Amino acid sequence: MTEDERARTLQFGTHRARFDPPDIVRVWWIGPSIIGQIDKLYTWTAELIPDGRPYFVVADMSQLEEVGPAARKAAAGDARARRIAGLAIIGASFHMRVLMGMFLKALRVFYGQKMFQMKYFEREEDALVWVAAERARRAATSG
Repeated sequence: MTEDERARTLQFGTHRARFDPPDIVRVWWIGPSIIGQIDKLYTWTAELIPDGRPYFVVADMSQLEEVGPAARKAAAGDARARRIAGLAIIGASFHMRVLMGMFLKALRVFYGQKMFQMKYFEREEDALVWVAAERARRAATSG
């Protein structure tokens, strides 16, 4: 792994994340998620992608065991979540899909607006195709 690749990679607890320029944060959730890990991920992302630029998240949840209530509240209540342009979720169980739907609703309650598109996938390749299409759609509507 090169120095640049190391700088774009985060290990936080049992999970890991990688920034793929220009605007994708890929996260592999492994095991349970706790409150401090959510903050570490948001902080790392803010350092890598400055100036409040939006970014996409591709999250592999196939090995995520649980997200405790405190971690869910921290994720939804953190204003840094407003920078997310789109969320592609890979391999989420039915339980995690329900929790992610609640997460998106909580963001709408906190910030009073539709936040971002969220879509579920079984394959990483399909998630990345969706991100590219969503990026193009956003570019067409903003310019």
